[in-house]
Amino acid sequence: MNEIIYKIKNYIRSAWRFRWQAIIASWIVAVIGWSVVFTLPSKYASEAKVYVDTESVLRPLLQGSAILVDVNRRPIPGTRETENFYTIAFEYSDRFMAQRVVKVLLDIFVESALGDTRIESDAAQQFLQKQIVDYESRLLEAENKLTEFKRQNVDTLPRDNGGIFPRLETARTELEAVQLEYKEAKIRRDELKNQYDTTLAEEQRRQEQLGISAAADTPMGRRLLAMQTRLDDLLLRYTEEHPDVKELKSKIEELRKQAASQPPSASAPVSRSNTGSTSALEELKLAYRQSEVELRAVTLRRNEYQERVSELKKKLDTLPKVEAELTRLNRNYSINKENYQELVQRLESAKMSERADEAGDSLKFRVVEPPKVPLLPVGPKRLLLSIGTLIVALGIGGALAFLMSQLKPVYFDIRTLSTELEFPVVGQVSRVMTDDVKTKRRMAISGFITMFVLLIVLFVAIVAIYVLGLREDILLLMQQNGLLGG
Repeated sequence: MNEIIYKIKNYIRSAWRFRWQAIIASWIVAVIGWSVVFTLPSKYASEAKVYVDTESVLRPLLQGSAILVDVNRRPIPGTRETENFYTIAFEYSDRFMAQRVVKVLLDIFVESALGDTRIESDAAQQFLQKQIVDYESRLLEAENKLTEFKRQNVDTLPRDNGGIFPRLETARTELEAVQLEYKEAKIRRDELKNQYDTTLAEEQRRQEQLGISAAADTPMGRRLLAMQTRLDDLLLRYTEEHPDVKELKSKIEELRKQAASQPPSASAPVSRSNTGSTSALEELKLAYRQSEVELRAVTLRRNEYQERVSELKKKLDTLPKVEAELTRLNRNYSINKENYQELVQRLESAKMSERADEAGDSLKFRVVEPPKVPLLPVGPKRLLLSIGTLIVALGIGGALAFLMSQLKPVYFDIRTLSTELEFPVVGQVSRVMTDDVKTKRRMAISGFITMFVLLIVLFVAIVAIYVLGLREDILLLMQQNGLLGG
C-alpha cells in the first residue's frame, strides 16, 4: 500500500511540472464547450389538454385505427387516469411557432369532432362497405379454391389421425404386429400339421399291425407272419439292398396281395382303442384346418398392410406438398373470414353509434387547458452539459500533464533513480533555494491557482446565467452589437 502511495505521489510531482500546459488546455476545452452549449438553440414545448367523451360515432370508427396518429394520449396530472383525456404537444426552437402549431392542431381536432363527424362517419361507412364487398369476393374465391382442391385430392388429403408421417408410422406399427401374428399362426399351423402327420402315420402302422394279427389265424396269415419275422432278422444283419432282403420283401408283397384278394373268413372286432385313436385324429385334422384358415386370414391382413405402407411410401413426395398447399389454403380462408367478420362488426357498430348520436347529443368536447406560449425551454439541459464540460476539461488537462510527464520523465529522489536506471547511486547534491527562486515559485503557484479559480468563477457565472434566465437577454445584446449572427 505504501509503495502505491509513493508511486502516486511521484506521478503527481512529475505532472505538476506541466501544470501550465494542463490549465491552458482545460481553459480551451471549457471555453469551447461552454460556448457550444450556450449557443445551442432552445427547445420550447407547447401543449393543450382536451377532454373528449367519445361515446358516439367516433369510438367505433377511431378504435384500432390510425386516424389520431399525431395525438398522444396520456394521463393529466391532478385528474383521474381515463381514456377520454388527450394531450396535443409540439416542440420547436421558436416558442411562438410551437404555440401556433398546437393551436392549429387543436382547431382541426375540434372541427373534425364537432363539425365533420357525420361526414367522416358516412365516409368511414362507405369505406367499410367497399372493404366488405372486396373481402366477400376474396372469401368466396378462397372457399372455391379450397373446395376444388379437396375434390381433386380427396384420396391424398390428411386424415383425422394426422399427416403422412404419422399415418406411415401407424401403418408400419400395425404391419409389424400383423407380421408377428403371421409368424405365430404359421408356427401353430406347422406344429399341428406335424402332429397330424405323425398321428396319421402311427394310425396307419397300427391298422397294418391289426390286419396282420387278424390274419394270423389262417395258414396264409401264419406264413406271412413267419416271413415278416424272418425279414426283421435279416434287416438286423444286412441292409435293404441285400439280395435276400429284396427277395423276401417281394414274397411278402405277393402274399399280402393274395391275402387281400381272398374274402375274410370272419370279421375282427373293432377295439375301443381304435375308436379313440380315430377321434383324436379327427380333432387334430379339424384344428389343422382351422389353423390354415387363420393363417390365410392373417396373410390377407399382412398383404393389406404391406400395400398400405408401400402406397404411403410412394406418396411421400406428393403428400407433404398436398398438406402444405391445404394448410396455405386454410390459412388464407381463415384470414379472409376473420377480416370479413371484423369489418361487418365495425360497420354494424358504426351504424348503431350513428343512430345513437342522432337520438341525442352524446358527444362532449371540452378544452381543459388551451395552448400557451412557453416561457422556459424544455431542452437542452444546459446545466448538466456545463457541468459535464467542466469535468471533461479538467480531465483533459490532467491527462495532458500526465502524458507529458511520462514523455519527459524526471527523478526526484535516489530511490526512484536507482530503481528505474538500475545503476548504483553514489550520493546526492541538495538544492539550495535562494530567496529569488522561492519568490518566483510562489508567484508561479499563485498564478496557477488564480487561473484555476477564474475557471471555477466562470463556471459559476455561467450556471447563474442559466438559473436566473439571463441567457436570452445576453444573446439579444450580442445580436444587437453584431457579436452573434441572427
